[in-house]
Amino acid sequence: MVFIKINSIYFAIMDFNTLPDPHDLIYFQEIARTQNLSRAAERLGVGQPTLSLSLKRLEETLAIQLFVRRSRGLELTIAGQRLLRECNGLMDSWERIVSETRKSKTELIGRFRFGCHPSVGIYTLGPNLKSLMSQYPGIEIELQHGLSREICEGVISGKIDFAIVINPIEHPDLVIHRLAGDEVGFWRTKRGVEDVLIYNPALSQSQNLIKKIRQPFARTMTSDSLELMATLADAGVGTAILPSRVVKAIAPKLIRVFEKHRFLDEVAFVYRVDLPKTAGSQCIVDQFKSLKI
Repeated sequence: MVFIKINSIYFAIMDFNTLPDPHDLIYFQEIARTQNLSRAAERLGVGQPTLSLSLKRLEETLAIQLFVRRSRGLELTIAGQRLLRECNGLMDSWERIVSETRKSKTELIGRFRFGCHPSVGIYTLGPNLKSLMSQYPGIEIELQHGLSREICEGVISGKIDFAIVINPIEHPDLVIHRLAGDEVGFWRTKRGVEDVLIYNPALSQSQNLIKKIRQPFARTMTSDSLELMATLADAGVGTAILPSRVVKAIAPKLIRVFEKHRFLDEVAFVYRVDLPKTAGSQCIVDQFKSLKI
């Protein structure tokens, strides 16, 4: 134990140089059980010199004698008896820790980060997350949102475990399951304001369509919410550039205009190639890789 002084107060911190080798503790337990170095070495399958060196190293680490030699063999000192009690408890705790840790590989448990654009989540997540969460009570989901390209970058960098994205770029670290297609186009009501264009300037699909259309709009209205844009178009505020699946989910009465101008999208489920293969992660992959939307 090392003590440091901060503002006249002493704090005790662990000196990691005094941590014993786990093998030394295992060897110590066997020596204590057999009370004989040669017998302990035979049971452990190691040479007696190795065992003697291990015991010496452990006593030097703890700076205390653990055994005394008697005519009938080795006998634990008071310090050795105490170490044996603590060591037995430590090993039991370690076995429990290993068991609990390994459960994540075989049991359907875990907290996973799932990314998607909010608009994509509207028409993809509901029924599938309901099925997942009802069947597997040990699964927890942390939803993260952003543009699809940002979400994809999050998956590649390991900050997001799974994602449903639009038009993912091929990457050696990505597994891509293509789910469905979509079309981005111009939508409005029959009696909507005709000279107002509502769009999200951050979406490349919008920029692509604006360049193609010949009929200019006198005014524009921008928003980063496709849901709000669909609602505004449905209220007759103007013509909105929207994915057809968002229109179907939010404002199904909108009609498409300038039909020859459209941008084809691809909806995909993605995750990293090196995603840890646990029972929990596999059930999410199975749930979403063949998603019907």
